[in-house]
Amino acid sequence: MEAAYPPRIVRGFHAEKGIMKLSAKTRYAARILFCMAQHDSNPVSSSFLSAKTGISAQFIEQILRQLRLAGITDSVRGAKGGHVLLRTPKEVSIGTILTIMEGGMELSSCLSCPDSCERYSDCAMHGVWGNLQASLNKTLDSITLEDVLKNSEESRPC
Repeated sequence: MEAAYPPRIVRGFHAEKGIMKLSAKTRYAARILFCMAQHDSNPVSSSFLSAKTGISAQFIEQILRQLRLAGITDSVRGAKGGHVLLRTPKEVSIGTILTIMEGGMELSSCLSCPDSCERYSDCAMHGVWGNLQASLNKTLDSITLEDVLKNSEESRPC
């Protein structure tokens, strides 16, 4: 009989049945920004983004609000208005997107709040989690929308 694991939230990840995965909001934000990056500085509407990404226009608006507040996107009014990137694709990393949408990522609460762990001072695993966290952050910060664009030139557009 399979053990039932209650869903847990590890900052930046949703854990269910032992699987850690990014939230839909974060994954969708990356997809939306990728689509916007494909259209350079041309404004794109929420309905266009919805048609291209398969994400509901309402959810896109919620995501774009967070991205706009973080200074990544803006909206342009008018007949030819829509949403635009305020930064170049090279300036937007997957780590940035994760931080905006989730507040960052944390593998273990002891990394940011040592007082939360009674074994912190003599824990052999603390260094392992810290090194893993640093490696993951470095990788997430090293992958930009520009990299994704370059790697997807032969794949279908958003």
